[in-house]
Formats: sequence, C-alpha cells, structure tokens
Amino acid sequence: MKRVVLVAIMAVSVVYGCSKSSGDTMPAPDPTLSVGVVTQVEGNMGTTNFEFVVTLSSATTKPVTITYSVEEGSAKAVEDFVAIADQNLVIQPGETSKKINVSVVADDIKEPDETFVFTITKAVNAKAPSTGVIGTIINDDTKIAFSNAGYDAPNAYPGYTLAWSDEFNGSGLNMANWSFQNGNGCPNLCGWGNNELETYAENNLFLQDGKMIIEARREGSSYTSAKIISSGKKKFKFGRIDIRAKLPKGKGIWPALWMMPESSVYGGWPRSGEIDIMELLGHEPNKTYGTLHYGPGPGSTQINKSFVLPSGDFSSEFHVFSLDWKQDQIQWLVDGNVFGTASKANFGSTNYPFNEQFYFIINLAVGGQWPGNPDATTTFPQWMIVDYVRVYQ
Repeated sequence: MKRVVLVAIMAVSVVYGCSKSSGDTMPAPDPTLSVGVVTQVEGNMGTTNFEFVVTLSSATTKPVTITYSVEEGSAKAVEDFVAIADQNLVIQPGETSKKINVSVVADDIKEPDETFVFTITKAVNAKAPSTGVIGTIINDDTKIAFSNAGYDAPNAYPGYTLAWSDEFNGSGLNMANWSFQNGNGCPNLCGWGNNELETYAENNLFLQDGKMIIEARREGSSYTSAKIISSGKKKFKFGRIDIRAKLPKGKGIWPALWMMPESSVYGGWPRSGEIDIMELLGHEPNKTYGTLHYGPGPGSTQINKSFVLPSGDFSSEFHVFSLDWKQDQIQWLVDGNVFGTASKANFGSTNYPFNEQFYFIINLAVGGQWPGNPDATTTFPQWMIVDYVRVYQ
C-alpha cells in the first residue's frame, strides 16, 4: 500500500514538472551593434559630411539606445573635423540601422591623409563593439600651407653686384637655369652612392606663391622626391651665394643645397671637390651642416662645420643659407652669421679644387647612410620650400 502511494506522488511530480517547462520561453539575446568604416575625400569648401551607418545584427522589440563620441586621431578637432562627445541615438523597435553624420572641415591646403575615431561608448539593449571605427579623410588638395615669415637676406652687398638669381616667380621651373635629375641612380650609382631610398621625379616639384617646392612622398613601400641641377646652364666661380629656404624634418629626411664641379679638373669625385652649402638631418631639425669634400679618394676627406639654431628649428620659418666664396677661402653662413671657414692653407700638399667653376644642386633625399631611414615617427609628405637662389659677384 505504501509503495503504490509513493508511485502516485512521483507521477504527479513528473506531470507538474513537465507542465512548468513547456510553459516557459527563454528571452532573446541582445543584438550586436556594428559600424561601417568611412573613407572619403575632404573637399575644398565648407564642410563635408562623413556618414557612419550603425547597424543591428537583428531587429528587436525594444528600443536600443547608444551613446557615441567622435575623437581625434591624426586629424585635429575644430581644424579638421567637428568633435562629438557623448551624444545619444535611439534605434526604434523594428529598425535595424541608423545614420550618423560627422562634419569634416574642407579646405584647399595639401596635407597628409588624416583620421578620426568614431566610438560607441555605451549601449542599452544591444552589445556595443569593443573598439572604435576609423574615419579617414583623404586629401584632395594641391596647395601647401606656409607663411613668408623668417629671415630675409639684404638685396645688395658692398662691392658686389647681382650676377644671377632665380626667384621662382613663374608658373613652372625655368628650364634655362635647371635640369631635372630623375631616377634612383641605377644602374651605375644605385641609391645615389649613399643607400638613399627615393626615386626622383619631375612631378614632385612645383611652384607656388613665388616659391619652389620639392615634395617627398611615401608611395606604398617606396619614396619619391625631386632633384634639380644647373650643370651646363649656370656655373659659377666665387661670389656671395644666398639661398632662402624652409626645411622639412623627420627621421630619414635629408634636404641639401650643394655644388659640384662643372669640369673635373683634378679627376673624379672626390678629387675635384664638392661644396655642401647646407645639409640637414631630419632627426636634428635645429642643426645644419656645411661641408667640403676633397682628397685623393676613393673616400672623401672632409672639412665639416655645423650651426645650431638658438631656438626652434628650420621647419618653422624661412632661413638664408649662404656661402662667401673667395679665391682660396670659403665661409658658411646662416642668417648672416658666419659659422665656419675653410682656406687653402688647411690643405697642405693636397690639391685645393675650390678655385674652379661649380654648378648648383637642390634635392630632398629620403634615407641614406648618414640620416638613416624613416621610421614610424616620420610623416609624409615632407616639403623643402625654396624662395630664391642669388649669386653676387
């Protein structure tokens, strides 16, 4: 009798348990939010809307509230885009997406592509992405932003007259004065003898507002820049040389204003000499060098002088790099200040090749044995801006 009662009780318990399970339903999981990456050209006037689409993985019967912000990456708030802090957006039941506009400030100034970050910081009734989404502003401009601020040389010197100048006031490079030297030096002198990384091309040089601009670019895993020479067109022996320029900076950036012999009277480099009016290593943006290369070879003997700005660096404004070149003597100057002298008396029995005719070279190298190669801190493009080259004799 006891046994029968126990079975009955168990049966009732099983029936009850089954009835409870069949009456319950599990709540649906919260949908997942995603945001599409946006890459778009900047535009030239006013503002450009960058449209971000916020999408739910599935519709829901509950409203989804998100809180989002738009913050700086390499792009700067106000200057490049309109920042947003902790704005709310509601996706209504049945909806699966919403659009959010971010205003990008358009201009006509050439600059690197820049980024900002769209982040969902909080979500109710949905799962927010764990990381922000990048908005990329693609530069579509050609104009370089710079002012004419900085040192300017006098227009005359006692006992000298202006023998030649290029003021870069035309619409293009004056080919009566200059030739392009393109390529990477191969096959005879790959890397131009210095393990440089750039390939020189004519379209990396242009004129703007009375200035000549050489642009060094990163193009994929390679680099391009420009180099011009006055060989066969303009050559000089002695005089006061003034070159006004605003210099680039960054690891692996190597601008140079220099001269090579028009005729190799004493033989190939370095025997017939090289005059470096100005060289700068981009990781030392406040320091320039003036150098003479000479000697029997194969490597060069050098007289090397340097100048350090008392404040700031050479990328912030224009400076004038000068050579006071006389018979048997050379002096280097920055902004009218002599920082180095070399004379024939320093050479002893070695040939002194600097009483011959030399031509100009202006180039912006990338990488090489002396500056080293660019690294993650180096930004591109970089610009060397030359206002004028003047020779007084």
